[in-house]
Amino acid sequence: MRWDLNHVIAYGQSLSTGWDGLPLLDSAPVADCLMLGGSVRPAEEAAPRFLPVGPAVFRPLTATAQGSLGTTVVESALGYWRRRMGATARGAGWLLGSACGVGGRTMEALSRGAVPELFNRLRECAGRAGAAAAEAGLTHGVAALLLLQGESNVAGEGTRDRTDYKALLLRLLDDIAAEWGGLPPVLIGQTSGAYAHDDMGVPQAQLDAALERPGVFLATPTYPYPERNGHPDANGQRWLGAQFGKVLHRALTLGDAWRPLHPLGVERRGDVLHVRFHVPCPPLVLGRPFVGQARAAIADAGFTVADAQGPVPLAAVALDGGVEVRLMLARPPRPGPLTLRYADLGHRGRGALHDSDPACADECFDTRFRGALYPESDAAALHGVAYPLRNWCVAFVMPVL
Repeated sequence: MRWDLNHVIAYGQSLSTGWDGLPLLDSAPVADCLMLGGSVRPAEEAAPRFLPVGPAVFRPLTATAQGSLGTTVVESALGYWRRRMGATARGAGWLLGSACGVGGRTMEALSRGAVPELFNRLRECAGRAGAAAAEAGLTHGVAALLLLQGESNVAGEGTRDRTDYKALLLRLLDDIAAEWGGLPPVLIGQTSGAYAHDDMGVPQAQLDAALERPGVFLATPTYPYPERNGHPDANGQRWLGAQFGKVLHRALTLGDAWRPLHPLGVERRGDVLHVRFHVPCPPLVLGRPFVGQARAAIADAGFTVADAQGPVPLAAVALDGGVEVRLMLARPPRPGPLTLRYADLGHRGRGALHDSDPACADECFDTRFRGALYPESDAAALHGVAYPLRNWCVAFVMPVL
């Protein structure tokens, strides 16, 4: 690791701050990981500043509750990453976790120069941690940024145009680089699931940015995980965080050229579409993501084909050769543009396609807490099982040429 304190900061909307991540399923400290003050979050939920909970001193990293805010992606992400680094002398090579996001805010509102300037939470978080480190005689730097934003833009509160949103996202990254003297690696959680729209502008812009900008990685779409009120529940937060931790480890520790499960191209041969994918760990598999707190089959595996008159029914979806999907059309498309979508609004922002990555989280499903709404059959099958870290296909839209 580069510094004594390697800071990983989450930024964005409610998915970055642990909304509905309750009850806390594990409040044990994460080994060799720290937070500034009494929580990864600041004391004030939406103020344009970062004041730690209590004194600005380093404490063992642990999940905490603040009103409706509970477990965040930060705890399991750092725990997964740190445990795979191996032993390091105590007091050197720590991971430091913080969450600076604000729920219900657009990309425009989270950008530098907005009023109020919530971007200042990033400035102050890194600055206060750096000052506390210097006082303790330790070096400090921001090692990675976890970005989970897009829901309010999809909802129409800000732009959801693909080009405009991508420009805002890249400007945010440029502004962060200017503030910190360089851009740390950025891991994006792609907006999907309960936050879906058929124009697909925001999730596609996020994928575009990750494929085009060095040092930017799309870690996962957010749709596969159990959720409540549109937010990952406590299991979902831990599971999503472990996926971020896995990508941190593979991209930053191992130096892998990480890319998510995403389409490389589509070819039409008569009434069959052949869709080729980049698959991190072949072969492809059709599974069942969560819808709420129940796993569900997704019609047509989440694929939609549309011509000038609307959706073209699919007769079948089949896997071919480990890295390709065949979509059999039930009727010939009408003349004109033909579009392929995956995890769109018609499929509740979800799809069934994932790879065969054998990695698992260190944490296990807990389906027996008070208020858990997992179906009895799922609860019995899942409880005590480590979260599987398969890579689910990202949401996308593309023309069929």
